[in-house]
Amino acid sequence: MVALAAPDGPRYHSPLACVRVHFAAGRGLCLTTVGPLGQAVVFDAQFQPLRTLALTGPPSRARVSSSGHWGAVTVFEQGHSYADTAFSTRTSLLDLTSDARSVNLETFAVFDGERQVRRADVNYWGVTFAGDDNRFYATLAFGGTPYLVAGDIARRETRLLLADVECPSLSPDGTRIAFKRARPPADGGGWQLWVLDLATKSAQALTSETRNIDDQVEWLDASHILYQFPSDDGNNVWIASVDEATPARRFLTEAWSPAIVR
Repeated sequence: MVALAAPDGPRYHSPLACVRVHFAAGRGLCLTTVGPLGQAVVFDAQFQPLRTLALTGPPSRARVSSSGHWGAVTVFEQGHSYADTAFSTRTSLLDLTSDARSVNLETFAVFDGERQVRRADVNYWGVTFAGDDNRFYATLAFGGTPYLVAGDIARRETRLLLADVECPSLSPDGTRIAFKRARPPADGGGWQLWVLDLATKSAQALTSETRNIDDQVEWLDASHILYQFPSDDGNNVWIASVDEATPARRFLTEAWSPAIVR
């Protein structure tokens, strides 16, 4: 951990070792590679494990709702990258306040307007929670196309919003979503970061970061996002503005999977 006001200052190292981590309101979710396929460790504000669940595949994404009630875990059940031509994921919601019982998102009903979508090839990943402890956004893919969906935990349903949106992250004020979108092969392939205005459904590519960023970003504040980028000098966390063309810069050295706590 480091102070937000001094990211280059002293660091505190917890006893946990995580491939992915997220934390909010006294509850954390740590995905590890311990065991045959990995584990999800629920921990408290003192970084003490509360319970451990076996994963069904290599860990990919983790998020905790702002209340600390819900956690979301995505794992690969086939393949090890979203760039694989054939991959399969499993995304589960965990109740972090009780026994961490899980709900597979693939059991949720899917709607396109008033029409229910019934497909056998659905894959969810990249959950981001709204502030009301019930709504969330995620990527749902079927038929070779990834869609942004809005989910309702109480109703056990999701609704299609927009195509070609992957790994969404909701802004602190709930008005925008940062996400990644695949570049066409003619443009070199890889991923480009975008920002979507939820009210207008208009999306703009980030001009402050044009490299191949394969991550579910974390919002630092209303105008900046954080994300990981591996390079020759190690894995680092970078910061980019979503409102200006100011070039992205390194935020934390030797760091991965950022989570902001205030």
